[in-house]
Amino acid sequence: MTSSSILPLLEAVENRRNTNSLKWDSASQLLSPAAAACDPLPMWVADMDFKPPRPVIEAMVRAAETAVFGYSSAHNPSYLEAVRGWQKRRFGFDVAPEWIVPVSGVITALKTIIQAFSNPGDSVLIQPPVYAHFHDDVLLNGRFPAFAPLQRRQGGYSYDPEVFEAAIRPNTRIFILSNPHNPTGNVWSEEELRSMGEICARHGILVISDEIHQDLILNPACRHVPFASLSPELADISITCTAPSKTFNLPGLQCANAFIPNPRLKGEFQRQLERNLYPRVNAMGLVAAEAAYRHGEPWLDALLEQVRSNHAHFSTAINGLKAGIEVLPADALYLTWMDCRGLGMDAAALEHFMLTKARLWLDKGQKFGVEGHGYMRINLGCPRPTVEEAIERLQAALAAHKNG
Repeated sequence: MTSSSILPLLEAVENRRNTNSLKWDSASQLLSPAAAACDPLPMWVADMDFKPPRPVIEAMVRAAETAVFGYSSAHNPSYLEAVRGWQKRRFGFDVAPEWIVPVSGVITALKTIIQAFSNPGDSVLIQPPVYAHFHDDVLLNGRFPAFAPLQRRQGGYSYDPEVFEAAIRPNTRIFILSNPHNPTGNVWSEEELRSMGEICARHGILVISDEIHQDLILNPACRHVPFASLSPELADISITCTAPSKTFNLPGLQCANAFIPNPRLKGEFQRQLERNLYPRVNAMGLVAAEAAYRHGEPWLDALLEQVRSNHAHFSTAINGLKAGIEVLPADALYLTWMDCRGLGMDAAALEHFMLTKARLWLDKGQKFGVEGHGYMRINLGCPRPTVEEAIERLQAALAAHKNG
């Protein structure tokens, strides 16, 4: 199928209610009774409202029909070649097969890395506003975040090497890089990545590059640069985490990969993984991942066209209101970062407004650190009618707020 023939399928509205969906079926568990009663439109957690590529579904059906559900091996040559081929085709990144460690998810890998390469009381460098697990899992494991905030500029955010290096402490052992950056949508240039890497190398800091959003580049002028592709020296002090989950909407299948060029780091990571859990990966997840990496590019091309259009439509509609919300430009992600500080609400009031007045269930900005207070993240990985509904609800709520 071509991307043009796939695009109409992405416009179809799928009813995800009553499918055991975290996104659509958990309001009564995760929201207050008052907020849940408003039936807010779920546009929060980062999964999409699209079916995965048809070849993925067909591969899983074939696997199910074998009726053999024994222990799986993720080290079969076919799977490894599919993973390596994707990185080479999309990014020119040569991943050696011996670097690849399949894991159940990027978060599993992050927790394992924190435990394996730092001690309780050590600090871990992050760049807020940033994905909540970067600071929450650091704290959960008895370590402490060292904050190197991105600098808020007109229309977005930027990296400042002086701020970055000044945040490093004597006990900073790890830097967790969001590449591309979630939630701001920044696509890091080779120069910026090299600066971060060289600073970390000088200070003996391990770089963990979370590249789960690597395929979701919206701006044609930007390209994703895998951190470990910069040089053998920087690859040697890094672990790269990837997964097909965001790209192809497969998060429930629990399949990801860590690329670890340094054999010593790989061995320590695997030992900690064995301490924590049974390290095998879901058999169906492996089937889906291989099919996606082999046959999913036309679907991905159509998806990027859809998300690009959604973002442009949503930002034009909301920014055109000039009502206290600015939808920031995004070079990547199907997630959009909104500056709502012009509404004059504190973080709790803003969340309440979105849930009960706009009737939109978004990710509250404070999840991403104190720098996120006054912001909201909205998921535009959905059919256009859902985007239209969100615009209408937000427009009505903003009009009522202005007149109230």
